Amino acid sequence: MPVPATASALAAGVLTGRVPDVARAISWAESGDTRFPELLTRIFPRTGRARVTGLTGSPGAGKSTLTAALARRARARGRRVGIVAVDPSSPFSGGAILGDRIRMQDLYTDPGVLIRSMATRGHLGGLARASADAVDVLDAAGFDEILVETVGVGQDEVEVFRLAQSCVVVLTPGMGDDIQAIKAGLMEVADLFVVNKADRDGADRVVQEILQMLELGEHGAWVPPIIKTVATTGAGLDELEAKLEEHREFLLGPEGGRRKRERTRMRIEGLVREDFLRRVKSLGGDQGALDEAASRVEARQEDPLAAARGLLGRIDHGAAGAAESPPSPSKKSSSFPKPENSLVSCISHLGISVASLEKGGAFWDLLGLVEEHREEVASQQVMASFRAVGESHLELLESTSPDGPIAKSIEKRGPGVHHLCLEVTDVRAALARLKAAGVRLVNEEPFDGAHDCLVAFVHPSATGGILLELSEKKTKEG
Repeated sequence: MPVPATASALAAGVLTGRVPDVARAISWAESGDTRFPELLTRIFPRTGRARVTGLTGSPGAGKSTLTAALARRARARGRRVGIVAVDPSSPFSGGAILGDRIRMQDLYTDPGVLIRSMATRGHLGGLARASADAVDVLDAAGFDEILVETVGVGQDEVEVFRLAQSCVVVLTPGMGDDIQAIKAGLMEVADLFVVNKADRDGADRVVQEILQMLELGEHGAWVPPIIKTVATTGAGLDELEAKLEEHREFLLGPEGGRRKRERTRMRIEGLVREDFLRRVKSLGGDQGALDEAASRVEARQEDPLAAARGLLGRIDHGAAGAAESPPSPSKKSSSFPKPENSLVSCISHLGISVASLEKGGAFWDLLGLVEEHREEVASQQVMASFRAVGESHLELLESTSPDGPIAKSIEKRGPGVHHLCLEVTDVRAALARLKAAGVRLVNEEPFDGAHDCLVAFVHPSATGGILLELSEKKTKEG
């Protein structure tokens, strides 16, 4: 089935709850796809029906286990569950580190559960930049319960307040309880406190410390209850669900209306702030205005407030010389300039041959790399399943014919890495350059491939042993 290329087509898929389209929509949000604003406009009127619960707390508190336990209980009642699990970013790839998602592996096979792991990509607050958008997509797709599990970094996780109707702060005994209890920024967002792993020594002490903190602090009409749980056994989960239901009933009153307005205001403020900071950073472009201002401040020729006012003035008058729209996320800037004669834009995907897409995809599902798009490429006698990894993809390939190239490859070498695909700006120009250099080509003329691309292959004997695919996106007629 071809991937939806327009916001209207993808929105239609989201509103019918089609999982590949939901995953694709969240990917658009994460990557900053220019089509996402239109998509959100189309689906937003259908949001506001899901119950959104945020779980936050110190690392190692058992948030993933607790999240999975709540999801299973919701599924037992026939409710569809969406989980947004925000992970730290890899310092190398920028992608999410997904080790603790293994605790939810049994949920991946449940068609009524969608788990999306998202990388913080350096965003503070314990939440990925697009987490709010992901919640809207899941809400519009008809998921009844949405659980947002944050990265577990401490006080900065107060941003979970922007998403969740009910915020659960998870603490444990034996992890620096005194320090946990004075994390005011984290504690003030709590609607409920959960002391998990309560079968350990010191659980009652943590409860007492929270009670003391609540007595010293200020709170409104809702006093956060404290529930002791053992998520691995289910102990205390009945009480937790009952208290969550009490809080939802509380939010139906005047206080709930105020909280809802505050959450909405904070989200809008965050988006405005993000866009404004992008514009400020764009001042470091060709004119180097930001760097110039920093140099003047360092030389004590100008104070920081005056420098900031000057930059704001340049933005107001459009004198920054910066582009109005951010660069495409798929074209990340690099500290190393691209050679003038380079035809390669980026690594498009890594092709992996499998005997069966269902069986071959099970492992990648465990890592949260869910299928975003499946497409039959008749010219290659193959069914391709695409799974996003950062800005690139894994392409799982199942042969549709016993005489197809993938079938022959598996028969000869077994399943595994089949080819590497590089995205090029002009596939014909790339082929001409390689042919002129005497490089052995599999195809001297490009042909239609997946994702509406022109593709051609270079023989492994020329590349050091790997089949190389060159792919050009069709950006113009013909």
